[in-house]
Amino acid sequence: MDENRIALYHRIMRRENFEVAANDLFKLLVSTQKRFPNKSRVLYVDIDGHLNESGGFDDDMLELQVEFGLKFLLQFFTEVHFPLYTIANRNEQSNDIPETLQILDQENKKDNSLNELYLENYSNTEFFSEHDIYAYLQQVSAFLKRYNDLDVFYAEMGKEEYDTFGCLPMWRSHQKNLINELFTSLLYGNLISATAMTRSLIECYVYLRIIKKEKSVKLLEDWFLCRLIRGANKYGDGNKDKVLSPLEQCCQSMGIDYADAYHRFYKAGNENSWLSSVIHKSRISFHDACKYLDEVDVYGDFQRASSFVHGQDIISKMMPFTFYSSIYHKFLIMMIYTFKTIRLYPIENNMEKEIQELENRLFTLAEVYSK
Repeated sequence: MDENRIALYHRIMRRENFEVAANDLFKLLVSTQKRFPNKSRVLYVDIDGHLNESGGFDDDMLELQVEFGLKFLLQFFTEVHFPLYTIANRNEQSNDIPETLQILDQENKKDNSLNELYLENYSNTEFFSEHDIYAYLQQVSAFLKRYNDLDVFYAEMGKEEYDTFGCLPMWRSHQKNLINELFTSLLYGNLISATAMTRSLIECYVYLRIIKKEKSVKLLEDWFLCRLIRGANKYGDGNKDKVLSPLEQCCQSMGIDYADAYHRFYKAGNENSWLSSVIHKSRISFHDACKYLDEVDVYGDFQRASSFVHGQDIISKMMPFTFYSSIYHKFLIMMIYTFKTIRLYPIENNMEKEIQELENRLFTLAEVYSK
């Protein structure tokens, strides 16, 4: 892509209807114009599902591509690429973008979402209806929406020098999606699901924090190879070589000692053996990884989340939604690691100030709800 042009990409998911997709595309356009004023833009859109019985697109996605894409969006881009067509703007790209998007007659449209199938858990929603908690959730929601608009910013930043495989941008995208699902799950009252995802977020934070701390090409290569080598075992003896043989050739072309990697990751180690260059043990646990970071509370937070999710700990299952203190503690840990994870990638000063304000208010609320 020409360095003078901005490429925007958006993927429309199966459960998103016309209104959701149109608003997401409009927000992407507005945020890009603010960050890169008047720069030439090209839009790429993928659509998951949304097919009718004959194999064509459903009414929502036909309208999105034909009516919204051609008659509205195209004027603000030099090119747009939808599954139905690729078209260039014959006129000069317009940068006079309206402040808001108004979609008319949506009340009569069929709802293609899965909301009507959703089973809500109301066991802790009373807590989130508290005025100060609700106001805080509004602030967090607005912040996360702005954070979600930074995909173009991170794409322009490119990969870091030690990230030869380009893994870290994909990892950031995964963590962003995890944070979104975690926050949404909490709002719907699904505290058990939210706690399980908090546990995953802590794991992601710890491993990425080590990688960011070390800035080592070898460490990232080991992380990548360890997963591939150990994952090949699930294919069985008959098919394992079909996976490992191309990997061995790839290692040779990159000057990596495959025999050594195979021994360390498959024969002698475990899933965390990729950390052996910084944690000098044959079998490395998640506790070892947390200890290496020298962050006192991380493993304790992980253990508490694990106890609540796993089936063997009866104590954590006794009245987990009865007292605000038990709910708030899970909410507190969730938000702490949300902010920790976001900070692992570069953020602008205004966003850092906003995180600090949210953290201060979070701990102020703890004085009320953690008692």
